[in-house]
Amino acid sequence: MTRVTFYTKAGCRLCESAWFVLKKLQSRYGFTLERVDIASPGQEKAYNLYCHDIPVVYVNGSEFCRHRVNERALREHLDVLAQGIENT
Repeated sequence: MTRVTFYTKAGCRLCESAWFVLKKLQSRYGFTLERVDIASPGQEKAYNLYCHDIPVVYVNGSEFCRHRVNERALREHLDVLAQGIENT
């Protein structure tokens, strides 16, 4: 199953828009979606990496994008992943 990790923090408007896109696509593709607040306790490493670059989206452990989520590009990527899974 495809896993999407979303790095965010409170008050980020770009993050709110990205979350909307991710939730919409999750209902279509059924991927696992993890939301990580980089300002929460225990996330110091993520905060240091992404404090000026959120939102950040990873798909299956690889960085997919920062700042803005291009819905079309993400859909295309998820389609390719779905085809690969079905063909195995």
